[in-house]
This record gives sequence, structure tokens and C-alpha cells, in this order.
Amino acid sequence: MSKEVGIEQARKTLGDLANEVRFTGNDIVLTRNGKPVARIAPLEEAMTAGTRVTVPDYSVPEDWARAGEIVEVNSETVVVALDDGHRQELPTDEVTPA
Repeated sequence: MSKEVGIEQARKTLGDLANEVRFTGNDIVLTRNGKPVARIAPLEEAMTAGTRVTVPDYSVPEDWARAGEIVEVNSETVVVALDDGHRQELPTDEVTPA
């Protein structure tokens, strides 16, 4: 179930909106002049198998690739198949959609 919030209101309450999405699992649709323009969704939904991601330098050895695709999503971690063939399990918050 999605909730609609105007952009101006979202600017004032972004932290509260992020917590609401995190704890309820519901989307929030951001609107401008009553028309949808963006969506805030739970991270687990955004991070699905096949999503291209980059990983921070500190999370893999120096000679490993820094990008790849998510192959598995767990409750708090994702497994990334890096472009050089390595696989790395990382906390969800350490990967960024590419």
C-alpha cells in the first residue's frame, strides 16, 4: 500500500518518512502538484537479484572488481557476483545501485 506525500512536506520530514518505509515496508509516493514524481521504497525491494551494484573499496581485496550483480538477497545481506568472477557477501547498506 502506498502513501502519497507532497515534495515540500517530504523535505521537512524526510527522516520520519524513511523510518516509516523501513519499519512498515510500505512505499511512499512523492508528488508535485498532485502528480507522482518519485517513490521511496524499502531497500530490500530495491536490491533484488540481477541489480547492478558497486561495492566500497574497503569491502573487497584490492585486486577484486568493484562492481557486479546481486545474485542473492538475505534479510540483512546480499551476495554479489563481481565482474571478475569473485563472489562477496556484504551488508545491504554497503552496496550501491550502479
